[in-house]
Amino acid sequence: MKALILTPIEDEFLALTEMLCELGCQSTTRQIGKLCAREYASIGLLVVLGGLGKAQFGIHAQHAIDALGGVDLLVCAGSAGGLGGIGRIGDVAVATETIEHDFKWGMLDKPLPRFAGSAEHIETLRSIAPDDYGWDFGVSFGPVASGDEGIADADRARRLHADTDAIAVAWEGAGGARAAGFSGVPFLEVRGISDGAGGDAPDEFRQNLPIAVKNVARVLLRLALSYNADTR
Repeated sequence: MKALILTPIEDEFLALTEMLCELGCQSTTRQIGKLCAREYASIGLLVVLGGLGKAQFGIHAQHAIDALGGVDLLVCAGSAGGLGGIGRIGDVAVATETIEHDFKWGMLDKPLPRFAGSAEHIETLRSIAPDDYGWDFGVSFGPVASGDEGIADADRARRLHADTDAIAVAWEGAGGARAAGFSGVPFLEVRGISDGAGGDAPDEFRQNLPIAVKNVARVLLRLALSYNADTR
């Protein structure tokens, strides 16, 4: 499997790649078109900075897909706010679907755009038991809301959960999902919970981003090894 992983911001990129290094994964620097990547050839992972917001993330994702070729999976990986009281700080949310919650149809009465996560890779992750690896965090599966809106208000978070049934909210997933769908590449969004999407979200985000994204790295490594078990 060749998996292209994009993180929205540099802090997430650094946390994810540092964790892979701590877990013993060797990497090299590789240029993918205009983007610089960390390549983990033995496990089939490439990590690229995706950019903040749906539009920038979608541009980087499409550019990387086109420049790289032969991508088996596109992953949007990063931090997220937790919704609906599901999960704790540091838990990992795997999106069964990514819902573009800020897509406003206006006068047209149409549902929010929804992008299904790759069923094959979701089922592979469902088969991974956290206790088998001594993880001190949980892995939850459900919708993830995507929109260019910082959710830092408890009432807004409750409304968003009620509207979408999402277990987490972040910005960039829909941009990556659209690029993946355009190119016929399976898509997956994996987010670590860094905050509760309430009034304390900005401070919680800054404090908890490293551990949240490092837990995402642990999950993605197990996914990669399940497809490349003979390499380790």
